[in-house]
Amino acid sequence: MSTPHLLPPTVTKFAVAAVAVATLAGLAACSTGSDAGTPAATEAAASFDQALFDELPAANQESKAVSFGALWENPPMVNVSVDDSTVPIGLAPELAAALGDVLGVTPEWQNLQWPAQLPGVQSGNVDALLGQVSVTAEREVGVVDLIPFYRGTYSILVPAGNPEDLDSLASGCGLTLGGGVGSTVSAMITAASDACVAEGEPAISVAEYPNAQNAVSAVQAGTIDGWVDGTANQLAAVEALPDAFAAVEIPVAESEVADPGLLGIAVAKSNPELSTALADALKVIIENGTYEEILAGYGLESSALTADEVVINPLSGTPVGETE
Repeated sequence: MSTPHLLPPTVTKFAVAAVAVATLAGLAACSTGSDAGTPAATEAAASFDQALFDELPAANQESKAVSFGALWENPPMVNVSVDDSTVPIGLAPELAAALGDVLGVTPEWQNLQWPAQLPGVQSGNVDALLGQVSVTAEREVGVVDLIPFYRGTYSILVPAGNPEDLDSLASGCGLTLGGGVGSTVSAMITAASDACVAEGEPAISVAEYPNAQNAVSAVQAGTIDGWVDGTANQLAAVEALPDAFAAVEIPVAESEVADPGLLGIAVAKSNPELSTALADALKVIIENGTYEEILAGYGLESSALTADEVVINPLSGTPVGETE
């Protein structure tokens, strides 16, 4: 077996020295303090664009607001400050603020568990989801419109020292790995488990969790052998509790079975004007440098997309607002 690719803690807005975490409950609320939600990138906020405001649905023009949903337990993507748990901070809220500057609207946020997110945007409980929705062709075709905003990799959060010597999903035969309820991660683990069985090895047990906090607690308690999630989220957990956890990046080929590595802004099929306006605003902040500065504030420049890659429903080519 190859040497596991243990990811070192990175110097981001969630550095250990600035994170006050005494329990796993605290992990879900870790931050860098009062400046965690306002890195230098906000100084480069784009100016208002009337033409893009005019693209918005009438309801958003009237309210001058766009509501976003996400689970506020996934630093550095979306988190809360230890000083104020009612306001989300992190990469996604900063991107939403920059988009709001261009569109002339105020981002409003709801804290949604993963199982409630896609139904929530479809029902109109929120206008869009920003933070945890993977771009898949299946979702593009029949569930929501997806605007890619981030490219990432996946890692397994394991106990410090990596006692099971995991270096991939394929090395988890006979173990129990966690994924989000109904997520693409669970599909990745299931595909790896099927490969284990085909090779005469024991299957991987899939344990599904509604949020990262419960899953991370399960890793620490030994209930599961590892939790699979985006690499950026896993590094934040390692930075918060470096003596408790390590992160092992999985091969891209394993994640691509179910997920091309793109996160997207999800909008209901019934709201194509909003999808178009958000996509156009995202292109603006990419082209003027605001987007890259925001990602750089978290050490995630390598996850940046170009303006040309901001295409609604890029995997299936499904026209915005339509199903197939």
